[in-house]
Amino acid sequence: MWASHRHLPTWLLSLALLVVSLPARAGWVETTIASDVVTLDIERDGRAVVRHEILMKIKGGPLKGFDLEGVDADAEPLPDATVVLAASDGAGATPSALLMERREDGSLRIDIDHEKGLKRGSYLFKLGYRTNLLERNLIRPEGALVEVRWIGPRFPEGIDSARVIFRLPPASSTPRVADPEPALAGQSESPGVFLSNLRRAHDKDELEVIRPHVAKGEPVVWRMLADAKAFDAFAPAAPPGALEAPADRAPGRPGRRALLIAAAGLLSLLYSVLIALKWRALVRACELAKAKPRALIPLPLAPRAALAGALLGGAAILGAETLTATGAGVLLVLAMALAAQRSPALLPRARGPGQWREISAEQAFVAPRLKLPGRLLDAGAPSGFLLFVLALFGFGAGAALLMPISPYHALLFALGAACSLPIFCTGRASELPFDLGARPRALLRWLATKLQKNPRLEVTAWARFPEGQSDPDELRLRVLPKRALSGLISIEVGLEYQQGDGGPVALPCLIVRAQDGSLCHRALPEQVVWTRGRAPEERVAVIRPTLPTRALCLSLVERVSGMLSPTAARNPGPPPRAQAPGPPSSKPRRSAGKASSTLKPRRFSSPLQPT
Repeated sequence: MWASHRHLPTWLLSLALLVVSLPARAGWVETTIASDVVTLDIERDGRAVVRHEILMKIKGGPLKGFDLEGVDADAEPLPDATVVLAASDGAGATPSALLMERREDGSLRIDIDHEKGLKRGSYLFKLGYRTNLLERNLIRPEGALVEVRWIGPRFPEGIDSARVIFRLPPASSTPRVADPEPALAGQSESPGVFLSNLRRAHDKDELEVIRPHVAKGEPVVWRMLADAKAFDAFAPAAPPGALEAPADRAPGRPGRRALLIAAAGLLSLLYSVLIALKWRALVRACELAKAKPRALIPLPLAPRAALAGALLGGAAILGAETLTATGAGVLLVLAMALAAQRSPALLPRARGPGQWREISAEQAFVAPRLKLPGRLLDAGAPSGFLLFVLALFGFGAGAALLMPISPYHALLFALGAACSLPIFCTGRASELPFDLGARPRALLRWLATKLQKNPRLEVTAWARFPEGQSDPDELRLRVLPKRALSGLISIEVGLEYQQGDGGPVALPCLIVRAQDGSLCHRALPEQVVWTRGRAPEERVAVIRPTLPTRALCLSLVERVSGMLSPTAARNPGPPPRAQAPGPPSSKPRRSAGKASSTLKPRRFSSPLQPT
């Protein structure tokens, strides 16, 4: 009991200090400006309405008001200023009114019209005032243009993102950001970096300028250049007797719109003509290759080309006059689909009688190459590839010219280069069915050069001539060992083709011809499948390499030729991973790999891939 009375004065003193400190703590508040978006709506007479959207973060509180320093000296506050909780995005939250008063020191006092003020959180302040830029000499001539200057407010703690949107009366030439002023003597910092974006509408030209960072207490000078005709004080005087334009018609707009429509019409006509030329060249090439042309969208040429051109022109107008990039992209994709071609279909044709005979290397490998029509619109041809690159370069140059004016329209112009892809990259000569008498020349010439270095092989060109024709319709390479097993008729190297949606694919293969029941017929592994040949006593085996490459094809020819030579017959030991068939054995033979694995009699691995 005595101890409680002893500490009673200490408790009373602590309670008194707590009561005194509570009001002081309740008055603590800390504010941070996160961003400021300013819209400067300027009229033709130089008057402007300045509207701020300030995002402020509050700690502590409550906040009763704050000062905005560095506003326009002649600012006339507007009565519609409000503040709302930023987290609600203006939905479901009741905005509070703001009371504004311009002071003589150039600041604007902003008070929250709420008895409790603003508590902790993020708030969006929307306020505005009127000013006259022309009377304060902030709009002045700059050569043939007019410079519009505006000085933004100062923020004690700086700001990470400041943005000003200049809304100007429309004119013939587009507004742009002025070059930054050089730093004054004694200043260590540069004027800063400004990013811009231009949007043109029927009533106003909007130039959006962004400053990524503003230092503490820095008054940012926003400068831009506009056409002198946008302001009455600087517009050239009309000649006597000239009719005045209606007030609701923007100068220069009808001419610009007519020019845009004319350019879109010319683009539509050019695209339709290119589609028609591409289709006619493809039809002639398919007649030579015995194929059928196919469009991606099966419509007649006239409506398909006209509709594709109209869609491309509509995409250009939609992208230039509106901000609906998705709609312009849909029209562009539809135009490309109408211009695209599928891989030509191979027409079924019966192969007439013919005769196989040996031909010279000059006749087989050095024959002139047939030039198909439509090479200028084929990216696979040198001339077509050059024209395709020039078209892409033109689109890139146009996008580079538009970039300082409007990055949005520059990006749309660059994406428009995709319309050239169906013209140059579909319906190419490489998608046509192969000419069996010309397509194998490159592979067979390379194989002949390599195999002729082997002294044990005889290599000749082998071609099939239809009756009554002097040009071969199929070309192969005939390879024979100088000392071959009995019953071997020939070893031929050719190409077989598969037609797919992406075009034909050429695959090398090896054809072995032998007499039925001969030593050569029994020399190859059991996995090789033999079929009936041209004569009743002839048997044919088609063997393909593991991969359709030149090196594997050359290796396959050499190994099969070695297996069909008398040396291989006297030495039953096979080359690596291959073994010639021998008499059945009653004991299983162990493999060279694992001791626990065995191979049954007459079953062994083979390097060949039989069909």
